[in-house]
Amino acid sequence: MANTVEGTDQEGLVGQASTQVQEAASTAQERAVELKEQGRSKLGETLDQRTNEAGAQARKMAQALRRSGEQLSNEGNGQQAAELAENAADRIERLGGYLERTSGPELVRDMEDFARRRPWMIAGMGLVAGLAASRFLKASAERRYGGSAQPAAGGSTRHDVLPLSTDVRPPDEPLARESYGTSR
Repeated sequence: MANTVEGTDQEGLVGQASTQVQEAASTAQERAVELKEQGRSKLGETLDQRTNEAGAQARKMAQALRRSGEQLSNEGNGQQAAELAENAADRIERLGGYLERTSGPELVRDMEDFARRRPWMIAGMGLVAGLAASRFLKASAERRYGGSAQPAAGGSTRHDVLPLSTDVRPPDEPLARESYGTSR
């Protein structure tokens, strides 16, 4: 009979613990959903703010480009360049206006639609961006380390220390037979 009471008590404790774990999991899940929504809202606000700032900057750049085009046109020596500057200014101004009036979610949706319609263009832009980033990193490393890559631990900063062969004689000294490993 004592075994039955102990078994019932254990089942009751296990049931209580299980209920508490389920309640804690449910509470944690609800909190995670709340945090996710807060994060999404904050991200949307930040994206809206940044796109508005980028749009304003694009419009300022378009105005500066227009002024440069007008100066070229007034000087009379760059009519073609002035037309190119005007066309570029128009496109940049349209982009700036689009960025200012479009909300974050709309911008993301438009970018997704563009990527679906032109996946190869997106891949090409990614390739160009990757190449530009690698060139930037290489250039900054060369500037930082004086024209050579950072040496490995205990290594030399010069890459041309050892030639392809293991022959370390001066270049104008003739080879001896012993260096070839043939002795007579």
